Amino acid sequence: MRKSLAIAITLSAAAVVVACSSNKPAPAVAPTPVMPDAGEEAGAVGAPEDAGAPGADAGPAFFTGEDAGAPVTALAEAALDSAIDLAITTAAPKLAPKMEKEGAPGRATLKEGEHFSMMITLAPNRCYTIIGNSPAGSVEKLDVKLYGPPLFNIEAGKSGANDKNMPVIGKGTAALCPIVPIPVPYKVDVAATKGAGRIGVHVFARNK
Repeated sequence: MRKSLAIAITLSAAAVVVACSSNKPAPAVAPTPVMPDAGEEAGAVGAPEDAGAPGADAGPAFFTGEDAGAPVTALAEAALDSAIDLAITTAAPKLAPKMEKEGAPGRATLKEGEHFSMMITLAPNRCYTIIGNSPAGSVEKLDVKLYGPPLFNIEAGKSGANDKNMPVIGKGTAALCPIVPIPVPYKVDVAATKGAGRIGVHVFARNK
């Protein structure tokens, strides 16, 4: 009986040992990676926040503010106007001796066959010369005419047939000297007879 009991106790202990040894620790579970939202991922892959900032090697800014939209044609016209003014001013001592510029000049860009008109006022006891010009490479033949009131269709003067790109009305001693006792408006008509481009016209005057 004791022998059987001892055997039973021994077997029970062995079973406990086997059972304990079979309880192995559970394997570690790898954490499930958290996938970022599509928007967050796109932000991470995209350009850095300061990507839009000018780099150290960025070229100089030639225009800022309102100047950035300045049209190139305006700059070109200003350069041509300066060339026209210089040409007329240089020729004035010969074409309009002892005269000074009077009033604002007329300016336009004309196609061949087009006209530009401006109104001027001729005063008594004054003499006038009208000079037009178009720079080289623009209008080759420029004609200027002066029309009087009331309908401004009566020709009161015109430039010479051979004046080409620098037409003149009232050249030198043939200056226009109104005989009426009151100021009278006149229309100056400038025509691009041959060629196209920028034109300008100045009025010169002196006392009679």
